[in-house]
Order: sequence, then C-alpha cells, then structure tokens
Amino acid sequence: MATNGTECFDLRIGNCLLKRNESGAQIQLDDEKSFSITIPESSVLKRLVEEDGQVVSRNDLIVDAWGRPDIIGPNSLPVAITNLRKILDLNNIKITNVPRKGYRIDLSEIQWAQPQEPSSQETTLPPPDNNPIYETWWERAKLAVAIGALLFCLYAAFYIVFSWVRVDCQTVGKATLCSIQGDYVDPSIVNGKEGKFFYSNQSGLMQVKGNG
Repeated sequence: MATNGTECFDLRIGNCLLKRNESGAQIQLDDEKSFSITIPESSVLKRLVEEDGQVVSRNDLIVDAWGRPDIIGPNSLPVAITNLRKILDLNNIKITNVPRKGYRIDLSEIQWAQPQEPSSQETTLPPPDNNPIYETWWERAKLAVAIGALLFCLYAAFYIVFSWVRVDCQTVGKATLCSIQGDYVDPSIVNGKEGKFFYSNQSGLMQVKGNG
C-alpha cells in the first residue's frame, strides 16, 4: 500500500519490528518500546534487511532512501546509519561498515545467538526424592551395625578356637597329675606325693588345693 508515494509496510527484524505508514516510521523493540525514525532511515534499514548478510553499496542505499545522491549532503547516510545503530544496538542487532564498499546487516547471526527454548525433555525435571535424609542415614547405620556384629562374631569364634586348652590328667600313686595337652611331663615328679597337681612348661609343678 502507498500513500503520496510512501510505501507502508511492517518488517520483522530479529526481535524488532519496523513499521512504516503515511504518518511516519518507527522501530518497535521486543520489550514493546518504540523509537521514531525518518522515512529515509526506514528505507535504508529495509534495504539492508532485504539484503541480509550482503553488502549494500552506499549509492544504492542513498537512491532507496532519498532518490538521488545530489540532493543530500555527504553526511546524510552516515547520520542515518548512526541513528539506526543506536536503536538496534538495544536488541544486539549490528550494522557493519564495510570499508570502501557499503554496509551490511547479519540477522542470521542474531538468530543463532538468541537462546533456544528448552525442549520438553530438557525442562522435565526428575521426580523429587521423597525419601527423607534420615532414612538414608538410618540405612547406613544399620549396615554399619551389621558389619560390626559380623566382625565381632568372627573374632569370638577365632578366640574360642585358638584359646581352648585341653588338659590331660593321670593318676600316679596317690597323686593326680594334670598338664596341658602337648606339654611333656615326667610322672615321677609326683612320686611319694598326695593330692592334685598341675604342671605346665611355663609355670612348672603346682599343687591344686581343693575346698575340702
């Protein structure tokens, strides 16, 4: 649509929207803030967006915006580019100056830089652990007690096996002579004696006194 030679359009630029009608032009940012720009500035931006990623010569931009280069000053295009940059920079959209060639806008880079919405798989959180912390602690405590009891039983078994002492007793005359199994004892050591005696290699012969 055109009114008095002014083309009206809405043009998406990344997260921004370039809107132009018969009353003027504006850039609307993604936060819904709007900035008014001139009709020539909107023409410059429109051409850069249409040639996304390509260098557009200064002469082509001037012709699109003002019609003829001879009716504007030498700074008209640089001023327009500066004004556009101030607005687009708010949404991280850059207009690049290519020396001795012109200007370029790269919207594809903006699209890659935008954060991607996480997929349903990524946003699905695992179900919370309903087991309280104390339950985990209690399981560990029970395991420790079980291990301790097992070690104690093993120790007791070894102690009984290796500490069990067998005693052999023999009667020599009126005396009873006992000794640890495996210790050699000469029965004659109790000849002529009466009572109960115990002999070991370490302590020698000892008389065992009864309680009567």
